[in-house]
Amino acid sequence: MKLVFKMVKPTMYNDKAWKRNLPTAKEFVVHEAGTFTTEKEKLITAINEFSKKSTNLHWPEHPAFGKFSTDQWGKMQYKHLDHHLKQFGV
Repeated sequence: MKLVFKMVKPTMYNDKAWKRNLPTAKEFVVHEAGTFTTEKEKLITAINEFSKKSTNLHWPEHPAFGKFSTDQWGKMQYKHLDHHLKQFGV
């Protein structure tokens, strides 16, 4: 399984968009509905908190993919947000 993650890891932060309908780990499936305003505020807070860490040199290891550089974390977060915004037609 490590070999698969090693092969997939570069797709997390390269310049290609993530494919649609990728499977989601069961831990991340949302079961309760939130309000748009609440979820928007949570997203803004998460983006602001992440941007404050832009000079962080000691990122936690990703549970599946291991270590990422600051630049790789940034690209991965951008791609993740872009993926979901496109998913919901935003």
